[in-house]
Amino acid sequence: MTSRWGAVVLALLAFVLSIPALALSVYSIVKFRMPYNEEGRYFDGLVVHHAGSEYVLGFLALGLWALAALALAGAQRLHRRAPPK
Repeated sequence: MTSRWGAVVLALLAFVLSIPALALSVYSIVKFRMPYNEEGRYFDGLVVHHAGSEYVLGFLALGLWALAALALAGAQRLHRRAPPK
């Protein structure tokens, strides 16, 4: 019974981690497509964005995707080990 609950918890953790990973991925792609000037800056009307921060956001998103994949793999492994009902 414990391995089933562990699988459910890990699957929920994978889902929760995938939400910020998706948000960071989309935001990183949006920032990557911004037109920067020669100084590496983009002003969108409210905020000055600096070139290069999209790489940091992309690496953070990649790390979150990796954690979500590990949690999902752990959930699948625990689910396979669970005794049938």
